[in-house]
Amino acid sequence: MDFVEDADRAEAYRTLADIFSEPPAGDSLAAIREDFELESKEGEEEIRKDFLSLLVYPAGKVPPLESLFSASGNAAVNEVTRLYLDAGLTFDEDIQLMPDHISLEFLFMSYLIETGRSELQRKFFEGHILQWVPDYCEELKKAAKTLFYREIAEVVENFVSGEHEEME
Repeated sequence: MDFVEDADRAEAYRTLADIFSEPPAGDSLAAIREDFELESKEGEEEIRKDFLSLLVYPAGKVPPLESLFSASGNAAVNEVTRLYLDAGLTFDEDIQLMPDHISLEFLFMSYLIETGRSELQRKFFEGHILQWVPDYCEELKKAAKTLFYREIAEVVENFVSGEHEEME
């Protein structure tokens, strides 16, 4: 893989991480719609309400946590935490997300890409992201009230599928 491709992959993971960490608004929402060619026309408030009803743990219908969507359950939290620490990362006390939250897992992939740790990328992708994100996206599409989150689920599903094909 070349540097430009890796930079684009890392940026894609960061962008997707942001979408799941807080409801996009303003210029961020406009950029997401443009970058991913979304058809969604819902307003910021409608998207914010759907974000809160879907993604916030524990009240949301489908919080994006590996422990809720993978066969490994709560063991996933300990596993990903250990992998983060083994890679030299520590948690900022201000972070309010669980270690197995999709945003942190995507940020971790971005970090691994940027630091050229391809073996750990593959291990983390295959052992974690691939094990739950496709199923999660299916559930998100079913539960979302907005076209925005149904389209985002489709984007993530296609991205993960493309990453899997590239790694094979």
